[in-house]
Formats: sequence, C-alpha cells, structure tokens
Amino acid sequence: MLSLFTRKRYEELKPVSSKERYRCPFYGFHMARGMLMDQSGNRCALITNSYSPCRMEIRIQTPDWSECPFNNEENRAALEKIADYLTIFPDEFYPEETKSWKGMTFRGWQNYIMKRKPVS
Repeated sequence: MLSLFTRKRYEELKPVSSKERYRCPFYGFHMARGMLMDQSGNRCALITNSYSPCRMEIRIQTPDWSECPFNNEENRAALEKIADYLTIFPDEFYPEETKSWKGMTFRGWQNYIMKRKPVS
C-alpha cells in the first residue's frame, strides 16, 4: 500500500503528455483488479460486468460526468468512500523514463479531469 506521502506526490504531478479527454473520470477506462486502467477508447469503467461503451456517447451526447445518468446520489456516496483508495492509471500521467508507476488516487484524477473545459 502506498504511503500518504507517495500518493500525494503523484497527485501533484502534472500530465507528462497531452491527451484529449472528456470531462468524465470513467470514460476510456476499465476496472481490473480493483484499479482503473486506461484503455483509450469508448468504454465506461462504471459498468464492470462486461465491456460497455459510454451510454451518453451511444445517445450521441458528449460524455460529461456532470450530465451522466450514473452520476446520482447513490453512486456519488459510494465513490466518496473509496476516492482516496481507488487507484487509477491515466496514460498522460505516466512518469517519463520509468518502467512502472503506482498510479494516482481517483480523487486526484477526478479533480484534474473535471477542471478541464468541456469537449465541444
């Protein structure tokens, strides 16, 4: 398990590469062994029992967590409980010149992605 110091250090990192993202912390990720892994495509990590594309994109809407039907009181409460423990591995934060990294907390990722301007 990561120490708070190590985890905090990764949350303060700036992206090392540019990647266009929708304002949704789950878009383009899948759940694997209790972690969110970047898969760089139309996938919703909240639907874990099978591969599932983003429901908003299927409806020809721009994916945005603020407008997502999964962004409801029950899911927000559940995410709040695990936001500091769930690890996510977005490609653009992978430190340069390293063979591996320990990821970042979901809370750090969500804060970063939701501050971005919406994709038009």
